[in-house]
Amino acid sequence: MRHQTIQRLYWTSNRFVTLIIGIAFILIGAIGFFYTPDRAMGNMMGFDIDFVHNCVHLLTGIVALAVFFTGWPRLFNRIFGFIYLLMGLAGIIYPGLYVHDLFLGAIHANAADHILHVVVGAIVTFMGYFVYDY
Repeated sequence: MRHQTIQRLYWTSNRFVTLIIGIAFILIGAIGFFYTPDRAMGNMMGFDIDFVHNCVHLLTGIVALAVFFTGWPRLFNRIFGFIYLLMGLAGIIYPGLYVHDLFLGAIHANAADHILHVVVGAIVTFMGYFVYDY
């Protein structure tokens, strides 16, 4: 008889944060399409959004949910948090990154977006580096 190993998903802090990120970003990305049905720029609760911005949110959410079911949520939080923290700080500190009114030449973003990215990035980076899951 063959024994099968069953990997259990333990509810660690990093895993929980990854689940929240996944659900939140998928919802934000999906709802954003209703605010920009013609793929133009829109405004959702004070945040600039567009088609690419919504796709980035959806992709981030899907990756977060995929990572939730693996053993890598802490690494995801480190990488995701660092990227979002860097993007937010870059948008605040160096506004010259806008090309034709697009942040990094790709997405519409405003100060509210950048501040939110800094806050989310800082919290998630902190979780990934300083909250140990035993």
